[in-house]
Amino acid sequence: MPPEPDAEPSWEGLRGRLEPDGTATVLAVPAYLYDVNYGDRVTVKRSDENALVATGIHHDALNFTFRVLLKSDDANAWRPLATELAELGCLLDVISPRFFAISCGEPLAQEVADRLLALQHDGDLHYETGRTRLPTQK
Repeated sequence: MPPEPDAEPSWEGLRGRLEPDGTATVLAVPAYLYDVNYGDRVTVKRSDENALVATGIHHDALNFTFRVLLKSDDANAWRPLATELAELGCLLDVISPRFFAISCGEPLAQEVADRLLALQHDGDLHYETGRTRLPTQK
C-alpha cells in the first residue's frame, strides 16, 4: 500500500487470490499493515520482480484486524485467548507464541476490542487495531 507522506514504505507478504477483474482478495490476517483486512479486495500491480503489490482498497470487506502482543513468556499463553476468540468466530494468524493477529467481522469488533482492552488494563497484553479510519463501502 502507498505509504503516508514522508514515511518509509513497508511490505508484508500476504496470501491472496487474483480475481478475474484484476483485483486480489486478501486471504490472510495482516500482522503489520494498517487499513488492509482479511477479505478486502485490493487493486494490484506487478513489481519489477513480478510480484503482485497492493496499491489500494477496491472493496472493504468490513472486517477488523487487531494485533496482540502478550506479556507472558509462556509458549502456550496465547492458546486460551486464541480459543476464546476463535469460538466467537474470529480468525487468527499466530506469528509467534507472544504475537498474533486477529480478524473479525464488524458485528464482533467492539466485543473483541472491549475484551482486549480489559486484558490490556489487567497487564496481560498490549493490543492495537489495524484500522486507522472507518470502513467504507464502494
